[in-house]
Amino acid sequence: MNKKTFLRMLVGFIIVQAILSIWIDYTLEVGVEEEQGRFVIRNVENPMTIQERITEEFQPDEYRIEKGKPLTIYGSERLYRFFGFFSRNPNKAIYAFQLIRMIIIVDILLLVIAYLTRKKMSMIPTKLQLVFEMMYTFFEDLTRETLGKDKLHFTSYVLTIFLFIWTCNIIGIVPFPGFVEANSNINAPFGMGIMAVLVVHYMSIKHKGFFKYLKGYTEPFFPLAPINFVGEFSKGISISFRLFGNVLGGAIILLVISSLVRFIILPVGLNMFFGLFIGTLQAFVFTMLAMSYIAVEIFD
Repeated sequence: MNKKTFLRMLVGFIIVQAILSIWIDYTLEVGVEEEQGRFVIRNVENPMTIQERITEEFQPDEYRIEKGKPLTIYGSERLYRFFGFFSRNPNKAIYAFQLIRMIIIVDILLLVIAYLTRKKMSMIPTKLQLVFEMMYTFFEDLTRETLGKDKLHFTSYVLTIFLFIWTCNIIGIVPFPGFVEANSNINAPFGMGIMAVLVVHYMSIKHKGFFKYLKGYTEPFFPLAPINFVGEFSKGISISFRLFGNVLGGAIILLVISSLVRFIILPVGLNMFFGLFIGTLQAFVFTMLAMSYIAVEIFD
C-alpha cells in the first residue's frame, strides 16, 4: 500500500466516522470487548451525557448504584470480596479495588523488568540495560547537584519514586477494561506524599539530632511552633494534591473533549499527550520536590 492510498483511506475513514457520529449519534469504540475479551473497533450508540461519562469513570460505585447497573469487576470476584470485607461499605469498594489492583500490577511489572534487566547485565549492555543505565546516570547527576556527592545513595530512592509514578501514569492509557490511572485516585498520591514527608523528617532527625530537629520548629519565635509544624507536614499534602489534581484534570479534559468530538481521531493524540508528556512531567516534578525537601532539611 503506497502513501496516497493510505491517506485516501484515512480521510475516507474520518469522513464516514464523522457522519456516523454527528448525524446518527454513534461513537467509535476502541478497546477490549467485555464478554469475549477481544480487541474491537466498532461504532456503538452513545446514549450517555458527558456528566454521566465522568461519573462512570471516576465514581463507578455511585454511578452503578444510581443507574442500577450490575457489578463489573474486570477481575477476580473473590479478590474483590476480600477487599470489600475491609471497606466501610462493601457495595462501594470497586473504585478502591481498581486502585489496589493497579498498584499491584505496577509493582509486579517494575519488579519483573528489574529482574530481567539485572539477569542480562553484561559489559556490552543490552538495549534495556542501556536505557536504565542512562536513567540512573541522569538521576544520579540530579542527586549530586541537589544533595551533594556524599548523598548519592539517594539515587535509588529518587529513581524508584519517578519510575513508580511514571508507570502509574503511563499504564492508564492502555485500552484494557478496568485499567485506570492510579494517581487519579487521591489515595495513591497521598500515600506517596506521606512517604516522602516521612523520609524528609527522618533524614532531618538523623542529620541534626532529635533535639535540634524539635528546636527548628520554635524558630524564630516559640509561639510559631504550631504553625511551623503544620507548615512542614502540609508539604506532603501539597505535592500529593498537585499530582492528583493534574492527573485527574487531564483525564477529565480528555474525556470531555473526546465526548465533544465523538471520539474521532483527536482523542488518540490527546491520550498520548496527557499520558506520556504530562504523565512524565508530573512524575518528574513530584520527584524533584521530594528531593528538594530533603535538601532543605539537610542544609538548613
